[in-house]
Amino acid sequence: MPVLDVTAQTEIAAEPTDVASVMFDPQREREWIAEVERVDVIDPAIRPGARVRRTGRFLGQDVVWSTAVESFHFPHALVLQVTDGPFAGTFTYQIQRGGTGSVVRIRARGELSMPGAALAAMAEAPMRAALDANLGRLKTIVEKK
Repeated sequence: MPVLDVTAQTEIAAEPTDVASVMFDPQREREWIAEVERVDVIDPAIRPGARVRRTGRFLGQDVVWSTAVESFHFPHALVLQVTDGPFAGTFTYQIQRGGTGSVVRIRARGELSMPGAALAAMAEAPMRAALDANLGRLKTIVEKK
């Protein structure tokens, strides 16, 4: 299976707790993650094992994927293990104090469910662009507070 490892980062002029209150809340994902059209929270508390199912679109395809919290340290880190969908791996959200507030990073790492190294290469640029755009929307939301 082709491996995908993409990271995006931005600075947000806000405290880590303010960023995490939006970024770590699955009910707010539709506000800042363009690919998410629907969120179904299966386990309401953010704790290891808590599950969320999402429906959306990526690369022109309808996609459904579920995650489970692998680890959580408010307000600095949330690691989500993808449990089903077109991608098997993790999404890691990191928030650290920075010069003007917070340095925020998302890393998507894992394998695509379709075979072929060319697929990973084709998906890398759109995934990076999507993560960058999503962080831009998150920045706008958090800095408006």
